[in-house]
Amino acid sequence: MHFVVGGAFQGKRKWVRERYGISEGVHIVWHDGYQEPYRLPDDIKMAKIVVFDGLEAAIRRFPNAEEWEQFFRTWQQWQDEAAGRTVIWVGTDITQGVVPTEREDRRWRDVVGICYQRLAAICCRVDRIWCGLAERLK
Repeated sequence: MHFVVGGAFQGKRKWVRERYGISEGVHIVWHDGYQEPYRLPDDIKMAKIVVFDGLEAAIRRFPNAEEWEQFFRTWQQWQDEAAGRTVIWVGTDITQGVVPTEREDRRWRDVVGICYQRLAAICCRVDRIWCGLAERLK
């Protein structure tokens, strides 16, 4: 699995498309966490690449780090079941280290941080994107 993280509007999606050669004809499933809940692997049969975009927004709707870790591992298992499968997680670095004043926002920020740490630990590759440039962290 591959985790791509960076600030808002820093070119994460574009970088993922270019890095993986995503274009017409490539069987890809792109989940948008800003628009809808993520799906489980049972719904995905033929895809070779699955992208989970807007991870921080998906976490905001369901802020439970333990259940997210299980979700990450479920997708890791799906990827490992067949050769050529890739799961990519795209998350925005929220608040840039600034502690929000609202309790709910602080909880969200904390859960996102915990989830990102757990995801980074199980991914074989982690990249940070800033100004469209990638810095490989793992």
